[in-house]
Amino acid sequence: MKLLMNRMVRIVSLAVALTAATISAHGFNVTVGASRLLLDAAAAARARITGPLGMSSTDFAISKFDNGIVKAFEKAWERSGNGTSSFEGVVLVLRMADGSFSGRDMGATNEFRRFTFAWHPAAIAIVHTHPNAADPKPCGDDIVAADKYGVPIFTITNRGMYVYDPGTRKTSKVMKDLDWLDQANWSKVLLGKR
Repeated sequence: MKLLMNRMVRIVSLAVALTAATISAHGFNVTVGASRLLLDAAAAARARITGPLGMSSTDFAISKFDNGIVKAFEKAWERSGNGTSSFEGVVLVLRMADGSFSGRDMGATNEFRRFTFAWHPAAIAIVHTHPNAADPKPCGDDIVAADKYGVPIFTITNRGMYVYDPGTRKTSKVMKDLDWLDQANWSKVLLGKR
């Protein structure tokens, strides 16, 4: 994560320097504003790994799973033929500009046991289906993506929901069977951790 932050600072610093070289002194406030944006971006990146107030990124994401987000899970599950197809469905859980959270269904790619999508910088979690015949836990490319973007990756299957948390580097079961489809179960998950 530290290496990623250092690279991000170098890239943004270069962009700020190039911008400063090409704008007049009147535009310098834009550069100062960009520096503040850089600090905010760095803080947001750190928060992705640890979550606010020491909460893990997994617990933070789960705390945002409302009815609309669970409906997006259901849509992805249906797209995968309820796990009977080798085609996967993906939902990105996004922090919106107004501070709310939304589940964005990423559509269909018809790729065999994989799903290619454009990364969204407001994503706080990736949720995707695994076929019923496959390992229900995040593995391989799932873990690589979670580590790369610093967000938890959830799998939804007929054998439950699982998550890999890049902050702890651990995989755990969130819910059993298809319990993740019922919004009423999500408050129980958080209450059970207290």
